[in-house]
Amino acid sequence: MSFAAELGKIKVLGGYVFVVVATGFAGAILPEAFKALTGDTRRLPFAELLYNFAVFGLNGIFVDVFYRGLGKIFGEEPTVSNVTIKVLVDQLLGSPLLFTPYFLSMILLYKSGFSLAKLRMSLREEPFLRRIWPVLITSWAYWFPALIGVYAMPKDLQFVLFLFIEAAWSLLLIHIARGHD
Repeated sequence: MSFAAELGKIKVLGGYVFVVVATGFAGAILPEAFKALTGDTRRLPFAELLYNFAVFGLNGIFVDVFYRGLGKIFGEEPTVSNVTIKVLVDQLLGSPLLFTPYFLSMILLYKSGFSLAKLRMSLREEPFLRRIWPVLITSWAYWFPALIGVYAMPKDLQFVLFLFIEAAWSLLLIHIARGHD
């Protein structure tokens, strides 16, 4: 049996505990390990690493519920029409209304030191909607084609493939961020 199929079985057995741990690992821990392996000395403080783990972990629950919901609404068969509608709903509804606002909000909340006053001040300087567009467009460029692969997989492997794609997304974001430091 393949590694991905084994992960799919573990996900079913582990439920949301697996979802949180696996997504937190893919989105937060793996990028830090990548930095260490490539000699990047810029490490996140432990508190920020834990925060990122929690943010990605909670996002994993959102993703899992979203995928299950799409499966119930549109069916589980990976037909061309099912894959197409799931990708479109995911990226044209889920991404702009849930996933991207969630991540941007969590980043802004952290950067404000969890101070609502500082957060409001930051949003006066640059409104949320102005901030979200660059993130959303970058996300679409990556996730539209990636999700074709996810939704084309059997139901039990969709979340597993999402984890690998999430890990690659996190690594890509590190590479982009390196260019700005």
